[in-house]
Amino acid sequence: MTWTEETLGAEGFENPKRAAKELTALASVLGAPAAWRIHEAAKQTSEPSEIIAAFDRIREGLQGLPEPTLTRLLDWLPAVFHASTIVPRLLATRPGLLRGLAGSRTLTREKSKEQYRCEALATTRRTAPTDTEGLQRRLRRYKYREFLRLMVRDVVLRAPMAELGREHAALAEALIAAALAWAERSLGAKYGTPDPPGFCILGMGKLGGEDLNFSSDVDLIYLYRGDGHTTGGTGGSLPNVQYFTRLGEVVTQALTKVTAEGFCYRVDLNLRPQGRAGAMVLSLAASLSYYESFGRMWERAALLKARVVGGDARLAEELLSELGPFIWRRSLDLSAVDGLRDMKAQIDLRGKASAEDVKLGPGGIREVEFFVNALQLLQGGKDATLREPRTMRALRKLERAGFVSGPDADALEEAYVFLRRVENRLQMLEERQTQALPTGERERRRLATSLGCPDWDTFRVQLERHRNYVQGAFHTLLGQTARGEVPDEPLLALALDPDLPPDERQAALNQRGFENPERALAELERLARVPHSPFVDGGSGLAAVHLLSELAQTPDPDQALLHFSDFLARLHQPEGYLRLLTNMPRASRRLFNLFGQSDYLSRIFLRHPELLDALVQAQLDEAMKTPERIRQELGARLARHPDAETKHAAMPRFKNEEVLRIGLNDISGDLTVPEAARQLTAVADGILDECLFLAMEEQRERYGVPLDAHGQREGLVVIGMGKLGGYELGYHSDLDLIFVYSGVGQAETSGGARGTLTHREYFAKVVQRLMTLLQVQLREGHLYKIDARLRPSGNQGALVVSQDAFREHHQKRAQLWERQALIKARPAAGDATRFQALREEVLAPLVYERPLPPDTAAEIDRLRTRMERELAQENAQQLNPKLGQGGLVDVEFTVQYLQLVHGREHPRVRSTNTLEALEGLQAEGGLPPEDAETLRQGYLFLRRVENRLRLIHDSSLAHMPTSGRALAQLARRLGVLGPHPGETFLAQYRACAARVRDVYARVMRAPR
Repeated sequence: MTWTEETLGAEGFENPKRAAKELTALASVLGAPAAWRIHEAAKQTSEPSEIIAAFDRIREGLQGLPEPTLTRLLDWLPAVFHASTIVPRLLATRPGLLRGLAGSRTLTREKSKEQYRCEALATTRRTAPTDTEGLQRRLRRYKYREFLRLMVRDVVLRAPMAELGREHAALAEALIAAALAWAERSLGAKYGTPDPPGFCILGMGKLGGEDLNFSSDVDLIYLYRGDGHTTGGTGGSLPNVQYFTRLGEVVTQALTKVTAEGFCYRVDLNLRPQGRAGAMVLSLAASLSYYESFGRMWERAALLKARVVGGDARLAEELLSELGPFIWRRSLDLSAVDGLRDMKAQIDLRGKASAEDVKLGPGGIREVEFFVNALQLLQGGKDATLREPRTMRALRKLERAGFVSGPDADALEEAYVFLRRVENRLQMLEERQTQALPTGERERRRLATSLGCPDWDTFRVQLERHRNYVQGAFHTLLGQTARGEVPDEPLLALALDPDLPPDERQAALNQRGFENPERALAELERLARVPHSPFVDGGSGLAAVHLLSELAQTPDPDQALLHFSDFLARLHQPEGYLRLLTNMPRASRRLFNLFGQSDYLSRIFLRHPELLDALVQAQLDEAMKTPERIRQELGARLARHPDAETKHAAMPRFKNEEVLRIGLNDISGDLTVPEAARQLTAVADGILDECLFLAMEEQRERYGVPLDAHGQREGLVVIGMGKLGGYELGYHSDLDLIFVYSGVGQAETSGGARGTLTHREYFAKVVQRLMTLLQVQLREGHLYKIDARLRPSGNQGALVVSQDAFREHHQKRAQLWERQALIKARPAAGDATRFQALREEVLAPLVYERPLPPDTAAEIDRLRTRMERELAQENAQQLNPKLGQGGLVDVEFTVQYLQLVHGREHPRVRSTNTLEALEGLQAEGGLPPEDAETLRQGYLFLRRVENRLRLIHDSSLAHMPTSGRALAQLARRLGVLGPHPGETFLAQYRACAARVRDVYARVMRAPR
């Protein structure tokens, strides 16, 4: 008999040439009739070429088998190969399995749990206590031998799903028991036996319910009786907790490690008390204490299926007996109803996100299981017959008790069996833990035909019929659905689902706006380790969806999630804060917006998580405080401290709280740019004044006080310059200061504990101490950085100067830029009355009354051009809102030049504040209204950009990005939305800068 490429191509073989070659080879080894049977069987599947290739792969294993054995295998294997691509690979490496499968006496009947256990123990009994590799090899060989048998029972013999579920569970239980027995022998030789003895493994989930899949995780909990020590061995003695932890680790590794032989099971320990945050093994007393104090509804539902699968059965029974009242409430518990509704809402939400998933999607397996478990939990306290871990048996018991009608029970069981068979078929294809329906036409056809349907459409009709029925029952349960209870966040539901693979969760996070989904998932895993967190694996997840939804809606979800994770990690008892955030959405929204807006403010908050109380109680909501009130509150805070050192240490805390208050109201839009600047300036003024007081008190005790010839105390004025002088302080601004004292420098102080000093030396010490107090790094951070370079002669001059020396310098030696800088001078701290005299006698005459040099505009423009060229550092990748072309300095220099020009005749323009000066210039005719408005709008826009840049980062950032994620995030923080926020904002920025530069050029570069 011959096969040709033409005839096989006509029959639908994808690769007829290869198939002809393989059939010919099979005929030469097995005989033409056997090859013809393989050919005919392959044609009945959707993948004939693949089936022929699979047989060709194992032909040596088939060679020489007796005729009856070969016949049986040829009857079974085509369907198995069609359902699973791993079987040909398995049989190619272990051809001996073929003869064992054909000779099996248990294919047509269910094997008992005891038979599985005996076989597994016999397989590993002779493994030496030190032979870890030998143990793993034997466990895996036994597992795959039984998997092959169960595939034939499922695919070919259509064994009932209940039997298959029990057998899979029995196989897993046997492998766990064998691994545990070996581990106890191995550790016993090294450490002896524990006293008191007692260790058991609880099976949870589908393992506990004896309904395991082909590629299920096994959910386990490790429990030991009590603390003590082992009796000792070659490795000495161990505390029981360490011994049992090692025992758990050995068992877990024996089952999970992937070797050349494959693996046994993925072990999931996240249903243990406190999930991933909890210890691997827990004592009986600790477990009972946990459930009594912290047990939640989802843990009651999980324990419903708990049963011993290895170790000390009496210990397991003792635990479950003690937990009976926790699991089964005798009276209807309204909080339990709420807890079930919460779980139901989460299932409903995740179902929307997993429409093509037969487990998690609408009308899927999880909804059937929840329907049954919810009724059990609600009614099982009064009716002990309902306490059944197996889903379908529990459904029938609910039917007999009258809680489910006969037709409903029949329809739900039919749907459950159908869905479970589909799930098994999806998983046995590649031994992957998946429940997702295929999307490709070829894969869909393969799934449908392997399940006995002629095509995908027929299969889909059956599937939708079952899912619709389940979905209806699920939504009817508890009288409501999740719609309206939770945000419509299906992607976040996927991201939070611990049952999904990490890559799928990361993809969901990425789609929902997280730029670094791998890092975001790591932060969610970190949150899952926080005790009692709603993010703990296995939890209801509804609260977690709420919280993550709020985080995702911030301008920078990645940063917000990172800071939230840091926030919880710093708390000793996070559960109270979590309850507060969950129950007060306004507070959580405010906090998360802070985390997503400002790295700078977030780090202040993270240093003081107790500020959450102030956030919740709206103490940080007050946008505006008068400067007098800020000083009063600072004074009251410091009055609580007994000495100068503790008073000083309290100042950074006060500053941080006030900056946080101001920043929160800034990013929420409750403070305008000028208002935020004035609030920041008022805080700086208050702290300056208090630090100056401390510095002067310290020097008074040491050297007395400086007195004039009439016995009156001489004064020191701290002059605020730059942004401080203009009430325009930003979040990272330095304080530009000049220090001027009154009187004769060579006169001496009245004397103190360390004698006397000249006034010049005295005030120098005061200022040096003041600068130390302001700049020294404390636990809470430093107060302010000081820039004193605007003093006479700059860095070459004395730090503090007398009023006479100040006047002389500016009359004889000062340059134009110094005169320009003095426009901003105002009293920030110290003797304000003496500053008034200084203003009238020195500042006003020096700045405004002297004639201007004829080249004033050109000189100021020359300085401005130099700043732009040497300092702005603008290029294609970055812009500088302050120093760059059309930046803030363009506005400020234009206004300051015009103040110098018009200040003599019009005192109204002499304000130290840029916007007030602009208003005065417009009112006095020094600037056309349209130009004044351009500069005003430009100033507000650019200051807002500068503030946001400095709020974003925990440092003073001068440059603005021009592309990429950083630009888009800045744009969103500034309220620019739409599909391309970065490009939109950049266009706004460039237009604003161009308008500002146009006004600057017309004023500063016009012919004179």
